[in-house]
Amino acid sequence: CAGSGQVLGATNRPDCIDPALLRPGRFDQLLYVGPPDSSTREAILRVHLRNTPLAADVDLAQIGAAAVGYTGADLAAVAREAGLAALTENMDAQQHCPKRTVNAEI
Repeated sequence: CAGSGQVLGATNRPDCIDPALLRPGRFDQLLYVGPPDSSTREAILRVHLRNTPLAADVDLAQIGAAAVGYTGADLAAVAREAGLAALTENMDAQQHCPKRTVNAEI
């Protein structure tokens, strides 16, 4: 049928939705999707860190268990910030090492 369609809206702040949007004929159904559980948080971290080398002592299961209430977006931010912190720490460590010179003669 021409002109028909469906709209899906998502928010993490349902308390801020204008009541006019929830009148009959607009957004007719509300579906609550809670934050991920511990194993799902671990899986989300694995996805966001899949191309990031991790130290042997990094325990994503433990981090996932500790991140109670974190959303997928929160965990993506944690992964990104951890990567940047590790990069910065590595750069700082390299600045304190003596510079190596390479002999260009073969």
